[in-house]
Amino acid sequence: MTFRFSPRPNRAAEIGWRPWSEKAFQEAQVADKPVLLAISAVWCHWCHVMDETSYSDPEVIRLINERYVPIRVDNDERPDVNRRYNMGGWPTTAFLTPDGEIVHGGTYVPPDAMRSYLEKVADLWSTQRSDLAQRVAELREKENDSRAPKPGDLSFQIIDQVGSLVRGQYDPQFGGFGREPKFPQPKLLRFLLDEHRRFGYPEISTMLHRTLGLMAGSGMYDHIEGGFFRYATTRQWEIPHYEKMLEDNAELLAIYSEAHRSFPTGGYDRVVRDVTRWMDAVLWQPDKTLWAGSQDADEHYYMLDSAEERSKHDAPFVDRSAFTGWNALAASAYWAAWNATGNDAFEKRAHEAMGSIARGLWDSQTKSLRHFDAADGAKVVDHLGDVATNLAASLDAYETGLHPGALGGATRMAITLRDRLEDRDSGGFFDAPEQPGEPGRLSRRERPIEDNALAADGLLRLAALSGEDEWRELALRALRGFVGEYRQWGQFAASYANAVARALAEPLVVAVVGPADDPAADALWRRARASTDPARSLHRLVPGRADDRGIERDPEILTRLGFPSDRVAAYVCVGTVCSAPIADEASLGRALDEASRRHTHPD
Repeated sequence: MTFRFSPRPNRAAEIGWRPWSEKAFQEAQVADKPVLLAISAVWCHWCHVMDETSYSDPEVIRLINERYVPIRVDNDERPDVNRRYNMGGWPTTAFLTPDGEIVHGGTYVPPDAMRSYLEKVADLWSTQRSDLAQRVAELREKENDSRAPKPGDLSFQIIDQVGSLVRGQYDPQFGGFGREPKFPQPKLLRFLLDEHRRFGYPEISTMLHRTLGLMAGSGMYDHIEGGFFRYATTRQWEIPHYEKMLEDNAELLAIYSEAHRSFPTGGYDRVVRDVTRWMDAVLWQPDKTLWAGSQDADEHYYMLDSAEERSKHDAPFVDRSAFTGWNALAASAYWAAWNATGNDAFEKRAHEAMGSIARGLWDSQTKSLRHFDAADGAKVVDHLGDVATNLAASLDAYETGLHPGALGGATRMAITLRDRLEDRDSGGFFDAPEQPGEPGRLSRRERPIEDNALAADGLLRLAALSGEDEWRELALRALRGFVGEYRQWGQFAASYANAVARALAEPLVVAVVGPADDPAADALWRRARASTDPARSLHRLVPGRADDRGIERDPEILTRLGFPSDRVAAYVCVGTVCSAPIADEASLGRALDEASRRHTHPD
């Protein structure tokens, strides 16, 4: 395996790093040495500093090589390891027992402190092993008790409590949430946007406009090349950490696209065009038809104040790894941008990326989804985040009205959730399938609330479109599985509350039936797509149409829904009740407005 270190001069490669593996932990057990786990990322500024300072210190190198089994993990490639061992950020520096339990750890550790920690932990392991093992076991037991699932019933109280938490963190002076460092937190923004769409609260509109406007007008945004940096070190958004991530920009692209649909005079379409300009120019890989994962932080480069000045310097390094989940997020965001702006190039790019995932990252033999496109990507398969984002993106593809076969792709992801990831005892989904033989904490599966929320939201959408109640029940079990614990997740429960809101609302399904090039059907479809109802799903049904493989999908859905195929019409279904055929755009608009009134708060 090739390890990646800081691009600047350093000696970190002189440490005898091992990849994460059962073999490395067996080596530690046989040699009776503790493990030093370093979790880094190719885009991470302080990871580079750690390579250049602590991991380049001769005494640190000697102590690690003599007294430890050192393991180095790339955060992006092994999100399963990161979830279990991250000590509060990147880099993570974790001291482990030979069987993978945490003894001590932190983030960036300067050389003097690193030398001290290395000696103390190794000495403790040599002289006070039994006491240390007992203390580690007690801490682990407390941790297990605090994370035990506590299922309960869904209610609007969940949404209200999370909403109160989000409002309490809002910064009225500079927008955003919390003080500093300040992250954009797109999942909180999406929760607020959907709350505004449900109830129209004016204070939410104010929070959204202030946050979105100040983020895009600040130093956290690259005003020359486009795209957002990962976070700001100041409350005012002015001084950023300069790495740019596909994940962050995809989620923010979706937010600004949806904000443009809700507030078309807000100027958010400019941000949409700028973010896609950077993603297309820097991250898009025509040979793979997928987006790269990240662009490195380079303070000197990004502080140059013109495109001409930047052109004289090498652009920051781009990690060309194509990560499945982040590409699915980006595809969804490009479809949102297409829906917001009508630019067909966005639709084409999203479709290309999802096709590449289906052909290159979905293994049709094992029916499993690889985490990324390199050979090591097969070490992590059916990761919950990857499956959930692909479920959502497949549904977004279907709801363009252009890709009827995408509903089958969504069903494949739902089957993966059900068969390989479901927690059948408590509800919800584990972050990875069972992994026999995996060392340390990887032998214990975890249930991340944000990925569970995305999975449940997708299953609710799939149930509304497919008419299969199994997917709704699977989603409800997942959401109920977090009722007793969502409060402890704090702001990370925003996406969970949003999924609960969808579950408690009657689903709205809008179907438009008619030939592909019929002007009346096109007008109805444009009006249906313009709906911003947060619990709506869309069918564009074209009698006789076949998907990319020549399979006719629409007749089956037409038969199930009971809609005639010989007339152009729209149908608005709330719950199990559908309207009479609607033949004109204005009448469809009135029916959708009436349906939106079902979002009433039970005060």
